[in-house]
Order: sequence, then C-alpha cells, then structure tokens
Amino acid sequence: MSRLSFVLVALAAINVCTAVAVVYSKHLSRQRYAQLSQNQQIIDELDVQWSQLQIEESTFSEHGLVDRTARDRLGMVLPGHKGIVMITRQP
Repeated sequence: MSRLSFVLVALAAINVCTAVAVVYSKHLSRQRYAQLSQNQQIIDELDVQWSQLQIEESTFSEHGLVDRTARDRLGMVLPGHKGIVMITRQP
C-alpha cells in the first residue's frame, strides 16, 4: 500500500508542477502579445510620420518653391551671359 501511495503522491506532484508550468507559459504568452501589440502601434505611428515627411519633402523640393525662396529670402538671381564662367578640364 505504501508503494501505491508514493506513486499517487508523485503523480499529484507532477500534475501540480505541470499546471504551474502551463499557467506560467500562458502568462509569458500574454506578456509577449502585449509587447507585440505595443510595437505594432509604434510601427503604425512611425508609418504615418514617414508618410507625412515624404509629403513634406516633395512639397519643399518642388523647383518653383526653391526658386521662389532663393529669390525672395536670399536675393539670388540668375546670372547673365557675362556672369557665367565656363571651367574646362585640363589634361
């Protein structure tokens, strides 16, 4: 009878250990899922920001805007024929 009791106690202990391992594994899984969801939200926010920056870049790199800014803010003008110097490459 004592051998049967020992086997039953051992099986009960293994069963409890297995249950604790399942609960711990589920806990870790939920933590990882929460982190994954948070990272996905950050990725989505960065995608939106990247799209906005691309739109802003295309707006600012428009040739007319650059030309107008150079003339208005910096007082730049296209040089005349006498103001252009051609540089040649010497062998």
